[in-house]
Amino acid sequence: MLRNPPAKDWLIWRRSYDAHGHSPLRQIDRSNVGTLRTAWSWSLPLSMNEITPLVHDGVMFIYSGAVVQALDATTGDLL
Repeated sequence: MLRNPPAKDWLIWRRSYDAHGHSPLRQIDRSNVGTLRTAWSWSLPLSMNEITPLVHDGVMFIYSGAVVQALDATTGDLL
């Protein structure tokens, strides 16, 4: 799974071992990027970390300070 992650998942830093750091999903492109809006936001515990959220099966995992949080990636609800 880590060598060839599903397109909807971001399992490691830079998404995959090729380290390209982009998503292969096609829903957002040059014709509609200008219409993007914030769907939700989340306040993180204070820390000195610059985080890379990880996503698997619609769950976003965020590490900040000494806290790991799991959020519903669609709604932003804490799981």
